[in-house]
Amino acid sequence: MLLITVVIPTYNREKYLPTAIESVLNQSLKEWKLLIVDDASTDQTRAIVETYLDDPRIEYMRLPTNSGIGKTMAAALERIDTPYFVSLDSDDWFDEKTLEILLDEMERQPATTNVVFSNTVFWKETGDTRELSEIMRPPIYENKYYYLEAPMVWPRFYRTQAVRDVGGFEYDDPMEGRFSHDKYMLLKLIGTGTIHWVDANLYHYLIHESNNSHTKNWPEWTKARKYILTKILKLWGDEYEPGFVHTPEGWIYVNELIPKEKSS
Repeated sequence: MLLITVVIPTYNREKYLPTAIESVLNQSLKEWKLLIVDDASTDQTRAIVETYLDDPRIEYMRLPTNSGIGKTMAAALERIDTPYFVSLDSDDWFDEKTLEILLDEMERQPATTNVVFSNTVFWKETGDTRELSEIMRPPIYENKYYYLEAPMVWPRFYRTQAVRDVGGFEYDDPMEGRFSHDKYMLLKLIGTGTIHWVDANLYHYLIHESNNSHTKNWPEWTKARKYILTKILKLWGDEYEPGFVHTPEGWIYVNELIPKEKSS
């Protein structure tokens, strides 16, 4: 029985996609499925993926219209039939032992552990060169509310049933799931279970001009984050109102949690 599905959601990433796929093929653990979900790319994505489809472990699905990452991951979830899955952005790549280590760690955890993650190695692309930027060991908190503004974590090795139990990947925010879908899911899972950190450098994140999180997209991120963080606080017991602060650069963050008055 296969235990892991790797999901690569992609949209117009022909330059980077082969590196992501090869990093899965080069895993020390060879028993996995790879599901590549194409969000209606207009470049050579289909042709690139087709060169890998002789491998029976690899499946390709293409959405009929560009729908955004939230809807792409929701479509992927419908296809997943393994106990665990992990997402890999199509411009990033795995360390060769990523799946082996994450699976071992998850199987050591109690059933209440919803996500396993690790350190992230950030690379910065300038022209045709890539330079190491930093290695992030994410902060670990006992208080779930600190995760509202904590840095995002990679890779996210999910317990599939836990994701389904919280309603899967949603796109009910004003930007319809195009921004902050990963934080949305992580916070939902933190509300129903625990997350577990592995002290290993397992995920390589590439910083480049067309990242979805680029500053040019911050107005859209702000709309999505305001909705998502407000909703998460309601899901977590509806004890607080978020006190939002807008930065001059266009970002939004929760500066304080304002206790709600309890009805008598």
